[in-house]
Amino acid sequence: MDLQYKGVNKLGRVEWIELDLASPWRPEGLVMEEWQVEQYRPFVEGIRTCIGRNLTKDELSTIAWLAGYEQSTVDNIMGIIRAAYDHGKNEKN
Repeated sequence: MDLQYKGVNKLGRVEWIELDLASPWRPEGLVMEEWQVEQYRPFVEGIRTCIGRNLTKDELSTIAWLAGYEQSTVDNIMGIIRAAYDHGKNEKN
C-alpha cells in the first residue's frame, strides 16, 4: 500500500492515489476519495495481519474495489477473514 495525497477534486472531496495500483491504463495509480481510503487502509492492514504477508497487486485491486462498498459490507468481509484466521490458529493447537 503506497498512498499519496492528490488534492481536492471538483466536488470538494479529498483524493488520494494508490501508487501500488499503477498500470498501463492507469499510469498514475488508482485515484480514491478519502472516504474510500478510510475503509481501504484498515481493510488492507487487517488482511495483512491475518494472512501474514503483503497483498499482491491483484489482491490490492480487489480490496480497493470492495472498499467502495458500504462500511458494513467491508466489516462483514473482514469478519469472515478474521474468523478463518482464528479457526486456523485453533486447528493448529
